[in-house]
Amino acid sequence: MKKNNQLLVAAFGLLIASCGTGVKKTPGGIEYIVHKSGSGAQLKLGDTALMNVTQRINDSILGESRKIVGAPIPVLISKPQNKYDLMEGLALLHEGDSATFVIPWDSLPANERPPFGKKGDKLKITFSVENRFSAANQKEKDEKGIKEYLDKNKINATKNAEGVYVAVTQEGTGSTPNPGDTVYVHYTGKLTSGKVFDSSQDSTLRPGMPLEPIKFPIGRGFVIKGWDAGLSGLKKGSKATLVIPSTLAYGLQGSPPAIPANSILVFDVQLVDIKAGAPEAPAPAAPAPAKK
Repeated sequence: MKKNNQLLVAAFGLLIASCGTGVKKTPGGIEYIVHKSGSGAQLKLGDTALMNVTQRINDSILGESRKIVGAPIPVLISKPQNKYDLMEGLALLHEGDSATFVIPWDSLPANERPPFGKKGDKLKITFSVENRFSAANQKEKDEKGIKEYLDKNKINATKNAEGVYVAVTQEGTGSTPNPGDTVYVHYTGKLTSGKVFDSSQDSTLRPGMPLEPIKFPIGRGFVIKGWDAGLSGLKKGSKATLVIPSTLAYGLQGSPPAIPANSILVFDVQLVDIKAGAPEAPAPAAPAPAKK
């Protein structure tokens, strides 16, 4: 029985340690509490961590990234710049950790203080570290997600050289656009969940704006890479579905609040027209070597 009690005491001690109930301080003096200790690697300078962030003044919630963005947000771990820079604290966390940092409201520079705080208030910011971003892992995750989406929706798409999946539903006529040509495109964009975030043909998404094709010079970086890559292989009049991996869309940053970070995007497009553009100016010739 005595041995069992000892085991229970030891287990309880481990539980308390894992919950991080004590208040700690960063080397610069920021108080923090670790609510959950993860088993992943410690964050380091240069890492991009995906986190859920909640901000409070005292016990009143100011905002939650999960509700605003709908997904973890990317945070680049960088060198702290001043005494109450939270980067110092974030570099102490591990993947899977959840911790709250407490900063006196009046200790912040005046231009960084929440406007509805007052002297004596505490700004409390909770960071829950999901994982560290890896481009290779994201590419693999995108490929898996795209395959599942295509299979579920019975879409027969072909992956082009740039990595965009293209399913032509109506073949157009004529030639495809050249870099610099102005293309006129009707489109509806949605997430793989089916949620529509934009359309050139839906007045509820563009109140007060004319329902007309978007126009831009193709191949000049005016739109996301997946659009340039997907539309460049279509003929005038074509209708198609483009399934674009996050790396060729809005990537880590997303386009909040409609498009979360690392979102695969689906566009139903119609290449309405192509107008020839000016060819790209040739690169200046290298100067002739000086005579000796």
